[in-house]
Amino acid sequence: MTTEAIFTLAEALAVQKALREAAGAKEETFDLADVIAMASDEIEMLQEAGKSTAAIAAMIQTVIGKPVTAGDVEDNYVGPEDREWDDDEFDEDQAKR
Repeated sequence: MTTEAIFTLAEALAVQKALREAAGAKEETFDLADVIAMASDEIEMLQEAGKSTAAIAAMIQTVIGKPVTAGDVEDNYVGPEDREWDDDEFDEDQAKR
């Protein structure tokens, strides 16, 4: 195994995009529910910092340029207990390598 390196989200996404393009695969797409679910960690951080669900929806809408409501965020947010992994579990998996 090569020396362990740490990558940013942007770097990991760039790798995935380049490999998909090299394989001739279509660009991956996600519906709004999936985007909100994937951003649930960040939504939780913003909520803990005092941001309202409406403010978070407005931030998402600004970034993607498509309508997003507070109801969309509330309906599709995935709580920590329902996420596929949490940071502690991920850290334990990395420690085993």
